Order: sequence, then structure tokens, then C-alpha cells
Amino acid sequence: MKVMVGIPSYNNADTIGFVVKQAAEGLKKYFGGGIIANADGGSNDGTREVVMKTRVPEGVEVMSFVYKWPIPGKGSAMKELMELAKEKGVDVLVFVDSDLRSITPEWIYKFAKPVEDGYDFVAPLYIRHKYDGTITNNIAYPMTASLYGYNVRQPIGGDFGISAKLIDVYLADEEVWKTDVARFGVDIFLTTTALAEGFRVVQTALGLKIHNPKDPAASLGPMFNQVVGTLFMLMKKYEEKWKPVKNIRDVEVFGEIQWKEPEEVKVTLELLKQKAKELFKENEAILKKALSEETFTQVTKALETFELDDVLWSHILFDGAVAYKRGILKNAEPLIPLYFAKTADFVEKTRELTTAEAEKIIQERAKVFLEEKDYLLEKW
Repeated sequence: MKVMVGIPSYNNADTIGFVVKQAAEGLKKYFGGGIIANADGGSNDGTREVVMKTRVPEGVEVMSFVYKWPIPGKGSAMKELMELAKEKGVDVLVFVDSDLRSITPEWIYKFAKPVEDGYDFVAPLYIRHKYDGTITNNIAYPMTASLYGYNVRQPIGGDFGISAKLIDVYLADEEVWKTDVARFGVDIFLTTTALAEGFRVVQTALGLKIHNPKDPAASLGPMFNQVVGTLFMLMKKYEEKWKPVKNIRDVEVFGEIQWKEPEEVKVTLELLKQKAKELFKENEAILKKALSEETFTQVTKALETFELDDVLWSHILFDGAVAYKRGILKNAEPLIPLYFAKTADFVEKTRELTTAEAEKIIQERAKVFLEEKDYLLEKW
């Protein structure tokens, strides 16, 4: 089986060498060799030099290039890695992030082997700190599970295994790559497309994910806009697929998760609250149009106490999706203050809990979204 590992990057010189080394060892050990390709966004910190200087076993080919697609972003890098994989005639393409500190050679096996076994899309299943992945936990996971009916825990995990057959589907429509799919919308696009198009999906157990996490209050605004905007766009495209879904089914897991408590991720709670209030004021007029009257009233009240339960949160996102469909929202940006408020609520409620205990709350959230789905269907 011919395996390629694709690594998108931008200014990751401090971490990418380790990723290349682990991936190369995995390719050699489990597949006798393969290709490692780095698609870079024009780093100025020597990222590409680090890639090319990293020593790898014989039989592993390493290449690095600056992607040409005109929209700067992770998705553009991944698009050109998929095009290269097609050109090279690989059977499976494994994507890994360039800032991983917990990747091992086994990760390559765990992403590629299920494709050899007949799966087309391999999603990561890791243990992450309760405050790592707030967009996943609050939005991407409950929305994906309740809409498409598959319990994929990390729909925007960043690391994936995909079959050659699925690459063709992702590259079929050039127009989609002119949207936020070219940026951080790419992960939700990969997952949603695989689910909605009926491909065989599996999760692979990877243990801890240790990377360079971001404080949501400080740096996750643009990512939120790109992920949620893409999620809403795909809801319009695949409405006939998600509308009839009434249950969430478990998705098979390849391997076993060994539970450990991950290293702490810091969240600046006061900054979250401050930004939620400030940005809400800035976006109040558009939110009044986008949200139902009842939802808007409840939101205004919730911003006084930062108690924002999952029923209200599901209604906010469902109203947002409907407003996007109708053109009231041109993008997801006005919803950012409410995401900050929801994250603050989650931090307050889970402060004393372990990651395993907090995980139960996140799993319940997906069920609440499913229970509230009639609210969405009524408005849609």
C-alpha cells in the first residue's frame, strides 16, 4: 500500500522537524517507506529548511513546497497535498498538523491501516484537555452529530486519513476551494462531505493530543468564523441528507484509548466575558435580525450572568444557520460574542471537574442538540 503523509504549515520551524521524524519512522516501520510532503504558506522562520534537513530512514521521500492556490490558508495547503497524492498514485493520504508534540510513528499506522481495511475516512479520537478545542466541543461536535447522525467526536481535529476515492470527491468542485474551505473551514468540510456522501467512516484511537493550543478569547475569532461559516454553507448543500436524521449512531473505533489526564490548557475567563459583552454590543443590531425574538431576549439575559444552557445554545446556532441560509448573516462573525459567552459558561461549570468528567457534559450537549432539532426543522 502506497502511503503519503501531508503536512500543511506556516511558521512551524520549532515543531515540524519532530512531526517529520515521527511520520518518517511510521512510514518505514509499517509500510516499508512512503512520501512525506509539506505544503507551506510562505513561512519566514525556516520551516521548509527544517523539513528538508530532518534525517529520515531510507525509502522515505521528503518534499516541501509553497502552495500556489491564491487564498492563504490551511485548506489551500491541503488541497495541493491532495492533488500531489493523486499525481503520485497513493492509496491513502494521512494529514497531520505541523505543531503536534504527541505524534508517534504509530499514528501513521493508525490513520492508514483502516483505509487498507476498507474505510475511506479516518477521524482522530484523542484525549484533549477540557479547554482545548472549544470550537469542537461547543459547535462542530454537537452540530455534526445531531445533523448527520454520526458520533464523530473530533470533526475538526486536523489530523485525518483519507482514501484515494475520497480525494476525488474533495477535489471535484474547484469552486468550493474559493470559500473558507481554503482556510480553517477545511476540516469540517472533509468530515461533513465524507458523512453526507455516505463514505465508510471510522475513528482511530490516538491517546493524548499535545500541540500548541490557542486561548479562545485571544485568538480563535477568525477560526470560528471560517469553521462555522463552512458548517452553515454545507447545511444548505446537504439539507436533504440531515433533515430526516433522528438518531446519533456510534462510530467504530480502531484501537483502544488509554485514558490519561492531559496537560492543562489555560483560558482567560475574564477576557472571554469582556469580549462577549463588547462584541455583543457591536453586533446587537444584526443579531436582533438573525435570532428569533425569544432567543434574543434569552441571550440578553444570559449575558448578565453568563449562564447559557445547551438548549439556548442550540437555538442560537440553529437560528444562525437559518439566518445564513436566508442571507441575513453574510458570515458567522456576529455569533462570535455568543461563542465566547458559551465558552465562559462551560469554564465556570467545569472548573472543578477533571477532563473525563467534563467530557460527559460535552457528550450530553450533542443529545440536547438532537432533541432540539425540531426547532431547526420548523424554522428551516
